[in-house]
Amino acid sequence: MTVFSRPGPDLTDMLRRLRARPASSWGHAGREAAARSALQELADLAADACGEIRRTVPDVGVLALPDQLAVLAADAAAAGVPSGVVAGILGDLAERLAVRPSP
Repeated sequence: MTVFSRPGPDLTDMLRRLRARPASSWGHAGREAAARSALQELADLAADACGEIRRTVPDVGVLALPDQLAVLAADAAAAGVPSGVVAGILGDLAERLAVRPSP
């Protein structure tokens, strides 16, 4: 299980909770926009770290957002983006999406 240094949910728990959300819940309180912003930020950081051009993260539907988050967080880490930076993005997103760790 991956646990980030910043207080907040670990990625595994966060993804489990996000995958359980119905598609309609992504339309509330800017959740979809917040997730897409975090995805793009992770993708941009990974591209910058690898010296590649930035690319727009494709919209493949709201139900794929948790999977895209998992892939792009892993890509950013593999590209050498500091774990604290990735953790910060994920922690901020968890807060915006009201995803809290399991008790």
